[in-house]
This record gives sequence, structure tokens and C-alpha cells, in this order.
Amino acid sequence: MKPFLPDFQAVVALVHDAVAFVLSWLFVFALLRGATSPAVAGNIVLALTVAVPLQALVSYLFGVYQGIWRYTSLPDVQRIIFSALTGTVGVALLLHGTGLGEVLTYREYALYPLILVAIMAGSRMAVRSFKEWSLYGRGAEGVPVVILGAGDAAVGLLKEISRSQEWRVVGLLDDDPQKRGRLLHGVRVMGALEDLTRLAGRLKVRHAIIAMPSVPYQVRRRVVEICNRAKVTVLTVPTLNNVAGGKLAPPKIRKVAVEDLMKREPVTLDDAGLHELLTGKVVLVTGAGGSIGSELCRQIAHFQPSMLVLFEQNEYAMYKVDWELRESFPDMPVASVVGDVKNAARVTQAMHQYSPSIVFHAAAYKHVPLMEELNSWEAVQNNVYGTYVVARAAIDYGVSKFVFVSTDKAVNPTNVMGATKRLAEMVCQALQAGSATRFEMVRFGNVLGSAGSVIPRFEEQISRGGPVTVTHPEMVRYFMSIPEAAQLVLQAGCMGLGGEIFVMDMGEPVKIVDLARDMIRLSELSEEEIRIVYTGLRPGEKLFEELLADDEHTRPTPHPKLRVAKARDAQPREWVEELVAWLTQERIAGDTEVRRDLKRWVPEFQSQVRPKLKAVPGARAA
Repeated sequence: MKPFLPDFQAVVALVHDAVAFVLSWLFVFALLRGATSPAVAGNIVLALTVAVPLQALVSYLFGVYQGIWRYTSLPDVQRIIFSALTGTVGVALLLHGTGLGEVLTYREYALYPLILVAIMAGSRMAVRSFKEWSLYGRGAEGVPVVILGAGDAAVGLLKEISRSQEWRVVGLLDDDPQKRGRLLHGVRVMGALEDLTRLAGRLKVRHAIIAMPSVPYQVRRRVVEICNRAKVTVLTVPTLNNVAGGKLAPPKIRKVAVEDLMKREPVTLDDAGLHELLTGKVVLVTGAGGSIGSELCRQIAHFQPSMLVLFEQNEYAMYKVDWELRESFPDMPVASVVGDVKNAARVTQAMHQYSPSIVFHAAAYKHVPLMEELNSWEAVQNNVYGTYVVARAAIDYGVSKFVFVSTDKAVNPTNVMGATKRLAEMVCQALQAGSATRFEMVRFGNVLGSAGSVIPRFEEQISRGGPVTVTHPEMVRYFMSIPEAAQLVLQAGCMGLGGEIFVMDMGEPVKIVDLARDMIRLSELSEEEIRIVYTGLRPGEKLFEELLADDEHTRPTPHPKLRVAKARDAQPREWVEELVAWLTQERIAGDTEVRRDLKRWVPEFQSQVRPKLKAVPGARAA
């Protein structure tokens, strides 16, 4: 136990406890002995002069006086109990060793610590209760709210809300019949979750907080539907895997997001393997200002690389991620390189100057309709030639591992963007042959909330009062959160041996129109207020995305959410040289020519024939 300098409050506590020691012994003698002779009373007083200082010393050594009374908690009470029991044993040994313990029996020694703990702990709890009452009150202040769930998360939430004047918990609801009628921190479990519709009006609540962070997504969807029927705003607390870096914080109440209704299980990372891959290494991330690139930087930073090199073309995006990393990780060296991955001289300069051990290549043009028409050659240049430039420089400067962020649209591509990503995969596979750099490719689907995704667009349309535009009622996509995608990219980089294409477990596909309906409900609106209109498929889009090509198969990995796709045999180096010659031609190829030539380089590429939108019963026209 480290010594500390006692302050005024500690001295007051010591005086209080000294009085408590004396009162406890006097109460024991009065209760067990009643009136005593003067000789016995003298012996008792003499015994107390020995026992009280010893008990005070034991309490000091156990750290009883380091606590603050207004924040008294279970650990403080535990210290009081241990010090009382230890002090009793010490007093008994000392008194009997000096011959002063003849006036005491085992009954006094058994009763004394019980009374002492009651006085010391009771005083501290009384001070805490008075302070909290004076600060937060017990009146009707705060917005009345119901907590859904009566487990550990609800207990933590009750503690936080008790210190706030914003909310006032009037009841809890839980489907466990064993909890009905019980009290948690003075708040009663009033019924099952379905009872919210009946109780909302009686309790005059307009808000309900979901305190069940680990329940399956089906339960979360059911709870949201119950809240919608009860016409209350549904809030939640974050799940444990949403807390970055493993740093737990008090639960923060927030509105339910569409991600909460997705069927996603928490990602478990191989921390030891990632520490071996990243800790103390120089790591370079291209596209560091993008959705995936910036999240990769945040998560890599937690593993304490010796330096994190950011490579990004967009100056403002670079500024934002650079500022965030320097604020959050002030001790980690950060180098922010503004440059274009197609600029071989700039890429080579960065590789030469910083000598990275690992490269995560996330820079890409990814918006399908924009890359399909007018910008096809730019998509080829950025996604294919840019990948070749960075990969070639990685080989030349001895990078040990190169992780390429790919997409599900590279499988049986029907658009230019998907074909360019598949071609970039083939470039990496071809460069792997005879190279000491290990190339890994990671495919995943759409990322919730990323730049250009449907969720920000739907949010903007809902905020304007609608309509929400969906291209086709049967369109489905795989979705995952940005942190989850970045975590699995890191995990794949840790596991790869060279040349593998990792495929993520994307869960179940989601209908885009169902996503739109969920977002409308979470905005506390109805489809009568926010219309959904169908606009037809855009250039290059298809109704569903695959994660594996028809002639590929997968094998499992040690990680349950990653599988390895065995693709076709890698192309020879001569193929790469011919491809580079096409990529470096001086003229700008037109869209039709690009699609024709992509078919030569990527045989599985098939231009999409846009299906006509069939009439859908109940659908509204734009």
C-alpha cells in the first residue's frame, strides 16, 4: 500500500472513526455485560487505550482514509470490512499478549466488528446519499423515461441517470418473469416489453431506452416496433464492441441507428497477431482520408506502430484524419503525404523516405454510376494503374506485406468499377510470383455510412421530407459497419501468406427498400409522411452482388468471419507488362473502348443490360 499525506478530510475521517472504535466497544460492553465493577471498568478503559490506536493503524494501512465519502462505493465498504476484521484479530492478539485481554471474551470479539462496520460504512453511505439528494434531488425533475431491459446494462444506466437532471427513470420492462416486481436501485420492473404500449400513457413517457446491448438483432427490431406502436422515441446504449480500443466508458444514450437492426455479430480480433504485424512497424495507408482508409488508420494507431504514413490525394480529407490522429494519439509519429497513387515519382519518394513494412492500399474510385459513364478511363487509371504503381514500389522498397482493399463488385463484374477492382486483384496476384512482398486481397460489400453510400442519402432525403428514392424494389446488398470492415481488413492482413483473396462473412443480404423503411421508422415517421419512390437501376448497377465468382470456391480460415477464395491461376509477368503498356498509353480511351478492352483483360466482365422496372403493387411513382 502506497503511503499518502493525510489532508483535512482524512483527518476528520480518522477522528470520526476513532470515536466509532470507542463507541463500538462501549456498545458491546453495555449490551453483553451491563453494569460492571470499578475494577473491571478500569481494565476496559486500559484495554481501549491499546485497541483504538491499533485499529486506527490497521484502517490506515487498508486505505480506508483514501476514499471520498460522497463517492462511497462497494470497494470502500469492502476495505472497511477487511480492516475491521483484521483489526479485531490484531487487538485480540495484542491484548492477550500483554495480559489486558482477560476482561474480554469471544462474544465481544464477534460482536465488535459488526457494530464497527455498521457505524463506519453507515456514516459514509449517509453522507453520499445526502450529497446526491442535495445535488440531484428526488423530485419530478427530468424527462420521464422507461428502460427496456433489467440486466447489467440497465444497472449501469440507472447509476448514470441518477447523476443527471436530464432524465428520470419511472420504470423498467423485461421479458424475464423472474424479474417482474423486483427493484433495481429503487426502480421497479413493471412488466414485459410488450407492456410498453399499455404503460406509456399511464406513465406519461415519450422516451424508452434499450439497455440490452448483447441481444440478437431480431430482438432489437422487435423492440423498435414495440416503441413505434407505443409512439415513444427509442434510444439505446452502445454495444461493447462499439467502444474503440477496448476503453470502456460510461454508457452514452443515443438514438437507435439502422446499424443496430442489422444481423451482425461482434468481430473478435487476433490481438496477439495484430500486435506482431503492426506494433513498432512503419505502416502506410493509401486513401487514408476515405471512409475505410481513415478507419484503418484509427484502428492501426491503437496497436502503436512506430510511424503511421498517410497517403491521400484529397487535401481536406487528409487534414481531417491527420488532425484527429494527432489529437487522439499525440505520442505516435504521423506523416501526411498528399499525393496521387498514379504518380509513380511521388509514391516512390514516400516509399524511399519512410520504408514502410506494411501497406494498406485503400485508395480507389468506387461510385458505380459515376465511373460507368464519362469517367471510365479515370476509373481504370486510378483503380488499376494506381494499384500497380503502389504495388511495384512496395516490391522495390522491400515492403513485407501489401493488403489490397477490394470489393464484392469484382465478382462476375457487370460495371466498370467492379471490373477495374477485379483487374487490380489480378495485378496483385501476378506480382506475387517471385516476390518477397506478400500480397493479400480482401473483398467485402457495402459499408454502412461510408461516403456515397445509400444511408447518408436516405438521411438527407428524410430530413427534407422525402421522397426516399430506391432504384428497384428487389435490389439487395450486403452491408457491414465501417469499423467492422476495417477490423477484418486488418485481420486478413495478419493471416495471409501471400496471394490469397479473403472473402468476408457479410451476414445476410438486406433489401434496400427494407433499409429505407427502417430509417423512416427510426425517424419516427411513417411511409404516408415520407414516400418511397422507385427510380430504376442506374448505369452499371445490378440487383444483387456476389462475393465469389462462379468458378471459385473457398476454404475456411481460423477466423470465423473470413474465408479464402481460390481464384484462377495468376497471370505471368508478360501479361503485366502488356497491361501496363495499355494503361500508360498517351490517349484517353472513350467509355465504349474501355468497356471493350476490359472484357479482354477480365474475361468474366459482362456489361449490364438494365432490366426494365416492373410495376410493383402499392409502389408509388416519382
